[in-house]
Amino acid sequence: MPVLIVVALISVYPFVNGIYNSFFSDAVFGGGQYYSGLENFRDLMSDNLFWTGLKNNLIWSAACVGFELVLGMLIALLLNLPYIRLRGLYRALILLPWATTPVVAALVWRYIFGVMGPLNSFLNTVGFANPPNWLVTPGYSLFACIVANIWIGLPFVIVTLLAGLQSLPSDVYEAAEIDGAGVFKRFFHLTLPLMKSLILILVTLNTIWTFNMFDIVYSMTNGGPGNSSMLLSLYSYQNAFAYFQQGYASAIGVICLLILLLPVAFYIREVRNEA
Repeated sequence: MPVLIVVALISVYPFVNGIYNSFFSDAVFGGGQYYSGLENFRDLMSDNLFWTGLKNNLIWSAACVGFELVLGMLIALLLNLPYIRLRGLYRALILLPWATTPVVAALVWRYIFGVMGPLNSFLNTVGFANPPNWLVTPGYSLFACIVANIWIGLPFVIVTLLAGLQSLPSDVYEAAEIDGAGVFKRFFHLTLPLMKSLILILVTLNTIWTFNMFDIVYSMTNGGPGNSSMLLSLYSYQNAFAYFQQGYASAIGVICLLILLLPVAFYIREVRNEA
């Protein structure tokens, strides 16, 4: 019973309170909140910054989750090869980005992508006379944040996929090799089908985490320049703590929740189909 109470306080109460607050608006000149019904949601539909944030969120989530999955699988396959030396050392080094505080990592990447940072210095060295100002140029700023987030999130994907690869039955691969199946055939016809459930869980969880994340963008660009790297989570944070519009911020959170129900529903459907 005490455990249920703790879970309710930590998870259920903020969830219910967020939905409840989304139906209230904050008085401009003080005086607390007042019931406004669906006004916050109607305002969101005509808020250009909301749609910019949603577009960026979709790009951000698809790029981060997609690249982390592909790169994570490639690196996990390499680390799973029996003849690779110092595999233990490589696995330990891979965990370093994941062990780094996200804000600290974001500041390091902010320096790397800076005007006088190592990246632009390298580009100058190899012949690019005018490398872009990554963090203050629309189109490049979100890309820089995506690269930083992939670097931070990749270790978790690698470790998870590597654990899945090591749990696969070796006799199946030995039989396939005897039958003449090549590396690619074994990967696409054995590895991927056997790891489908794990990959679905990984993609679902990573999508939820990435979609809700804003600390990297906040630390590197703060949504700029000109809101070109604004995310919904950052926009919600700004409304709640900079503009003191708790109801509007909660409405953004509710929309994010509804969007994230889609990958969860897809995962549940796939699990039921397999069962």
